[in-house]
Amino acid sequence: MSILQKGIIFCFITILLLGCDKVDKGHERYKTNSYFMLGTIVEITLSEKDLNDYFDNLKSEMKNLGERMVGDINRLNSMKKGDRGKFDKYFLDLISSGGYFSKISGGRFDITIYTLMKLYGFPEGPYRVPENNEVKNVVGEISFENIEIDNDSILKKSDFKIDMGAYGKGWIVDQMVNKMKEYGIKKGIINAGGDLFCLGDKNGKSWRIGIQDPIEKSRTISVIHLKNKAVATSGDYERFFDVGGKRYTHIFDAKKLESIDNYRSVSVIADSVEKADGLSTVYYLMLVDEIKDMCNRENTPVLLYLLDGTILKLCGWENFEKV
Repeated sequence: MSILQKGIIFCFITILLLGCDKVDKGHERYKTNSYFMLGTIVEITLSEKDLNDYFDNLKSEMKNLGERMVGDINRLNSMKKGDRGKFDKYFLDLISSGGYFSKISGGRFDITIYTLMKLYGFPEGPYRVPENNEVKNVVGEISFENIEIDNDSILKKSDFKIDMGAYGKGWIVDQMVNKMKEYGIKKGIINAGGDLFCLGDKNGKSWRIGIQDPIEKSRTISVIHLKNKAVATSGDYERFFDVGGKRYTHIFDAKKLESIDNYRSVSVIADSVEKADGLSTVYYLMLVDEIKDMCNRENTPVLLYLLDGTILKLCGWENFEKV
């Protein structure tokens, strides 16, 4: 089972004006190496020296983090109702993050919703609409309240299944940024399928990031300038199937117990990728007025791409479009 319910994203957030051969005197030359990992394309952009010195180490570290997380998710999912298992602190903290996102969303966001999602075939397929009796059989299992954390252990109070795809990849990117800092790297970008962090600046200027239209890929719907900031996006284009004129996306509302198709995409700027990643899904589950209130409280600029093609910039997003 993949931890990446957000699916494979190849080009949704595009790094603009990188890899240019012409470099002003005294300026560093930056290059990007890419590889497939965590179910997506990962791009690491660093100075030529840093890329040569540290790329292999960073790639290996990310692989280890991903395998560790998947292993712990699978272990929790294989436990039965009433079982208690010990887990490392990082995993307990990640579970707690899921509780935070659940709380601020009023229960609409819930990592145990995977119990229902898998009946639809997410994330990998084959996709189908389950029978009503199949849904009824799992409804009682779904609730973050069925996860009880006690010191270094988790008590499983129902036979739920979890997935951390809404923010787990973001957490991994944050850990990679910390590893870059440990290596003494002061400037660069790591982009895991649209979960992106800009470390420092590029030759004295903020990194220039383009948010690409997932439908019309030749179009950029916003260009932002970031320094020591994260940006992440959720949308209805990532994993979905259509039946009888209805689109079933990979994003589910745990209160309604159904797939939601509220926006084409929701992009969020935050101080960490985990927060930007998680909130992009939380906001996707909300109405526009609710997002306006929440993004002010969370201090996270938001770009909403509505189903009718309208683009809304909330909570200071437009400030990041200025040079």
